[in-house]
Amino acid sequence: MKKILSVLLGFFSVCAFSQINISPQVTHYHDPYQITVSATGTIYYTTDGSTPTLSSSSATNSVQILIDDNKEIKAFVVNSGTTSPVISKKYYTGTITPAKIYFKPPSTWTAGSCAMVTMINPNAINGFVIDSIWPGFPMTSTGCNGWYTLNRNFESGSVTFNNCSPFVNIPGSVYTNDIAMGNLLYYDFTDGAINNPPACILATKEGKLEPITLVKVYPNPVSDILKINSDTNFTEYEILDASGKIASKDKLTSKEININQLSSGNYFIKLKDKQNTILLKFIKK
Repeated sequence: MKKILSVLLGFFSVCAFSQINISPQVTHYHDPYQITVSATGTIYYTTDGSTPTLSSSSATNSVQILIDDNKEIKAFVVNSGTTSPVISKKYYTGTITPAKIYFKPPSTWTAGSCAMVTMINPNAINGFVIDSIWPGFPMTSTGCNGWYTLNRNFESGSVTFNNCSPFVNIPGSVYTNDIAMGNLLYYDFTDGAINNPPACILATKEGKLEPITLVKVYPNPVSDILKINSDTNFTEYEILDASGKIASKDKLTSKEININQLSSGNYFIKLKDKQNTILLKFIKK
């Protein structure tokens, strides 16, 4: 009984000390602002993205930090001799450099292309979360080989493209997977392998930004072989069913995956390398 009580006390103490709160939740304002890091115990923190140590700046229970420039806060807390994991959060102020989004829709998308954008860093602009309401933001034709473009103010996020139908769940409504991106994305949704962005786009100043993400899984829907076309050399994959359960996983040794054993339905494929994890949706016929 004493052993069980000891284990329970240890569990509850871990839960108590490990709760670090960083507020506010929104991570961008135009003007400088204060954030608060709070926890029970001694908080050790950095503001430049480096990993804090016991030699870092510290405070007891709470500390306020001025965000007068873009900063990445990292912190851990020590309580009753026990150290919590490090948590991190990025905060922004001032002007956000626009992310550049390029998309090539199928020729059947006669109404053009729209984009639903989810911001991750920052997650808001001047304190307001920018929600995309279907069909999202209309994209502008580049006049270059069928490519469309859109600029949005974020450092990282995700985007879903659609054919600008008035409602999502109606016949004829078509949309892509949710695609993770940094400050520049080229996404080709036409049939077949990826078409490299043409010179008329790459010749622009924006076309020279890094990093570039090129990725596609096709055909979609798929019967037997799911093909991956990307400039990233992914090393492993997981296939998840609609409930999030792993249906298949393995090392990735080629650009094709046999999914013949899967039952018909909606799935997600998680592609991984050392730096990135990308989650894409596909349909098994």
